[in-house]
Amino acid sequence: MKHLNAITISIGDELLSGKTLDSNNAFISKQLDVIGVSVIKKIIIGDIAQDIKDSLDWAFAQADVITLTGGLGPTHDDITKSVLCDYFDVGLKLYPDLLENLKDRFARRGFKFSESNASQAEYPDNAALLENPFGTAQGMYIEHDGKHLFVMAGVPREMEVVTTGQIIPILSQLTQASISKVDIHSIGVPESTLYELSKPVLDEYPDLKIAYLPKQGMVTIRVSFQSKSPDEDQKLKDEIYGRIRDLKPKNIYGRNEEVLPVLIGKLLKEKHATVATAESCTGGLVASLITDISGSSDYFQTGFVTYANETKMSMLGVQKRTLIEHGAVSEETVSEMLSGTLRKSGADYAVAISGVAGPTGGTEEKPVGTVYIGVADMGHQNIKRFQFGKNRILNKEMSAYSSLNLLRLLIEDTNQ
Repeated sequence: MKHLNAITISIGDELLSGKTLDSNNAFISKQLDVIGVSVIKKIIIGDIAQDIKDSLDWAFAQADVITLTGGLGPTHDDITKSVLCDYFDVGLKLYPDLLENLKDRFARRGFKFSESNASQAEYPDNAALLENPFGTAQGMYIEHDGKHLFVMAGVPREMEVVTTGQIIPILSQLTQASISKVDIHSIGVPESTLYELSKPVLDEYPDLKIAYLPKQGMVTIRVSFQSKSPDEDQKLKDEIYGRIRDLKPKNIYGRNEEVLPVLIGKLLKEKHATVATAESCTGGLVASLITDISGSSDYFQTGFVTYANETKMSMLGVQKRTLIEHGAVSEETVSEMLSGTLRKSGADYAVAISGVAGPTGGTEEKPVGTVYIGVADMGHQNIKRFQFGKNRILNKEMSAYSSLNLLRLLIEDTNQ
């Protein structure tokens, strides 16, 4: 066994035009990274036969593992199978069981089964099939001159199930050693600051591989190392996470799948508590993030989207005088939004946001990106002013995640 490297290839004119985002390459790379297979190149090409062949030539010359996604449908522009047959000089093999399954599937759904659909039961002679339970295009595994080619449909849901369910188990048997990793999440700390804070700690572990992954006001530190045993791996991950979190506990909050919406749910469930939201500039995004998590009905009470001043007054009881004297974007208004949310919802915790999302509407005193975010329970209010940038969408996202972090800190503080 040896360390393997990989090249990922995505096929589709829509990817080159920018009409469709190539999320497949990113997903595959993450899965390969977990088992220690290094992705050294990523390629995006159109639905052109010679480009596919040239890319395969280039990839086989450089990598041990090649993944190819796209072009496996039944229409005229889905040419991947025919190109593979030509490339490897093999014919197509019909799988009668697949054909019957396809016919049954169409009949159950009341669709007509056409001749073009029958092509979904034909695959290159030299390919081992990889079951795709979510679609009609099966995945393929082709060994060629000691190299490993995996071919999948371009539909993300189908690609993901074939990757995790079949490709990763195959490659796990071939790699030198599995890789253990922990993702450590932070918010509100610049990447450079986080690097300077964490470097002295991480330098004490010479065998670690470290990556800093920034995204919209948040940074994830990905720590990976060669796996030894489950117990030893977990002990090391716990130790590293604990030491990094202690550097800045107000900003470093969770690991792996423990992103802020998940963590909020966990904390509220532990306290048998509920939360309600009142949002202006975020337009319901905080409520959406909380309710993205399955089981959130156990702890999410309700959400008020009080975009206009009139609804702040009528729904939450914000005083007209407060809005006139201090404005909708103010600590005073958010304070009354919090009080009204707790009173109206009966929840244990409240979140309230009001700000200038932009790109217009700012003033010298409150420029675009000014956001007041507050959290409260029946005994505490914590309201902070944030100054984000000029991008409306980013301002909304950063406001929403910052509010969840403030809520986390309030819940954790009252837990002590």
